[in-house]
Amino acid sequence: MKKFIIKGPNKAIKGEVNISGAKNSCLPLMAASILFKNKITLKNVPFVKDVFTMKDLLVSLGAKVYFSESKKIMIISNKNNHKLTVPYNLVSTMRAGVLTMGPLLARYPQKRIKVALGGGCALGVRDTNWHLAGFKSLGAKNSLNSGYVNITTNRGLIGNKYKFPKVTVTGTSNLIMASIFIKGTHYLKNISIEPEVIDLINFLNNSGAKIKFLGKRSIKIKGVKELLSGSHTIIGDRIEAFSYLCVGAITNGKIKINNINPNHLLSEINILKKIGYNIETKINSIKISSKNKLKAINLRTGPFPNFATDNMPLLLAVLTTVKGKSQIEETIFSNRFMAAPELNRMGANISIKKNKAIIIGQKKLNAADCISSDLRTTFSIILGAIAASGSSTISRIYHGLRGYYNLELKLKKIGIQITSKS
Repeated sequence: MKKFIIKGPNKAIKGEVNISGAKNSCLPLMAASILFKNKITLKNVPFVKDVFTMKDLLVSLGAKVYFSESKKIMIISNKNNHKLTVPYNLVSTMRAGVLTMGPLLARYPQKRIKVALGGGCALGVRDTNWHLAGFKSLGAKNSLNSGYVNITTNRGLIGNKYKFPKVTVTGTSNLIMASIFIKGTHYLKNISIEPEVIDLINFLNNSGAKIKFLGKRSIKIKGVKELLSGSHTIIGDRIEAFSYLCVGAITNGKIKINNINPNHLLSEINILKKIGYNIETKINSIKISSKNKLKAINLRTGPFPNFATDNMPLLLAVLTTVKGKSQIEETIFSNRFMAAPELNRMGANISIKKNKAIIIGQKKLNAADCISSDLRTTFSIILGAIAASGSSTISRIYHGLRGYYNLELKLKKIGIQITSKS
C-alpha cells in the first residue's frame, strides 16, 4: 500500500501550481452523458481515481468511453440501451455513483432502475432520502432490497414541485438530471448553487435542456424530448486550489495557483485575509503571500457561497500553527474532523466538542507516522507534515488520490520534500 514520506519543516515555499478540472464537476457531467443519444466531449478532465471509477461504471452500463489523459479530454457515447443495475463494487468506494440514478430514471422512466447504496468518504450520514423524495415528486416510486434502491414509474415522469429540506449538492444534481425529459415543468426550491452544480446546469442548457433560475435557490425545468450531443470545458477545482493556497499559508511562502475562478473561493479568500495573508486575484489565478503577524479566527462552514466543508480540514491544519485560539463550526457532515487526531500526534492542540473544533496555535509541529481516513483528511495531514520538523510517514494515501491529480508531482514542483513508497 502506497505511502508518502514528507521531510519538514518546509518554509517559504515559492512557485506556481496549475489547477486541474474539478472532480466534483466532472463526475456529474459524466453521469449526465447517459441522457444523450449521441456522444459528449468533456475537456479539462482531471484523471483522478474517482474519474476512472465513474468511467468503469459507465462502461459497465453499456457506454463507450474514449479518453486522452495528455489532452485532458474524454468522449462518452451512450447510443446503445443501458444495463439498468449500478453494481455495488463500483459505487462502494465512490459516493458519486448515486448520480446515475437521475439520468437512468430520466431515460428509462418505466423500466426498473437498481442502484447500490453507499460509497465515498466516511464523513457521517449521507443518505439518499432527499433524492428519492424528489423522484417521488415526479411520480417515481422506490423500494429497498438487498442494499439496492429500485426505482420506476407507472406513467412516466411528470412535472411537479419539490423543495429540498436542506441544501444538497448530489441531490440537486440528481433531480435536475431526472427532470430533463419530464412531461410539463418541474420546480425545484432550496437547491445547491455550488459552482459544480452551475457547471452542470450550463452544460445541459448549452446542449438543449431548458433550465431557468427563478431566484437564488429556485429553478424551473421544462421537459424536452431529447438531448443529442454536447461539449463542455470543466471548471477548475476550487478544493484543489484552496489546498495549494494552504501550502503557501502554512509555509509562509508565496504560491500562485492558475486555472481557477477566484469567485468560487470568495469566502475562503476572505478568511485567509482575516488571518493575515496577502491575497492577489486575477481573472483566472490567485496568489498568496504571508505577512509577519497572523491572528486566530472563528469560522462556520456552510453551503456555497459560504466556507466549503471540503476546505475545512485544510484550514484546520493551517490554524494549528497560527498563534491564539481559533474555532471552527462544521454544519454539513457529522464526522469531518478526522484529521484532528493525526495533527495532534504532530503536536497540534485541537479539541473537538460535538460539531466544533477548538485550535490553540503552536510554535512548532513535530513529525509523526499518520494514517489517512478520507480524501480531504489526506491533504490536511500532508499540510501538517509539511510544517513539522522531521520525517513523517502518511499511510493510506489512496484516499487522497481519489481527488488530487498528480499530487506528489505538484508538491515536488513547488519544493516540498516528498517521496512515495509502497
